[in-house]
Amino acid sequence: GLVTKVGCMNKTATVTVSRWAEHPKTQKRIVRSKKYLTHDPENALKIGDEVLIRNCPPVSARKRFALEKIIRSPETLWEKAQAEEANKNAAQTTGSGASLGGGGKQGLLDVTAGGSEILNAVRSAKSKLASKMGQKGMAGVLGSKSMGAAPSVPS
Repeated sequence: GLVTKVGCMNKTATVTVSRWAEHPKTQKRIVRSKKYLTHDPENALKIGDEVLIRNCPPVSARKRFALEKIIRSPETLWEKAQAEEANKNAAQTTGSGASLGGGGKQGLLDVTAGGSEILNAVRSAKSKLASKMGQKGMAGVLGSKSMGAAPSVPS
């Protein structure tokens, strides 16, 4: 599940578990979600963490699930991306010629790219779309505000 609420109660987090279900009449797939109060003994969870929870004996009146493990955390992914980018920059400054990306073909957008590279990719995509659609149709697609500096990232 996904941690959606933390910090309101000590050693407790709200985890939203989503699943696909089929509508009985339309036969379309829809998302069904349920929230569970989860026991977090170390208060380690943060909003956005993807976690595995398990059923346990009642900890309190409404808390019947415990944290099994943290599968993925946005903060650790961010730190890992920053470390890879620092290693990549260090390799380029030493002139070794070795790159961590594996060389060869590069995808549409490198996930570990810095903010300026992402911003440049968005600008180029916006200009390509503008040439296809004309300037009048762009306001509803990407917004009419100009692209400013890269967004600041909390440390």
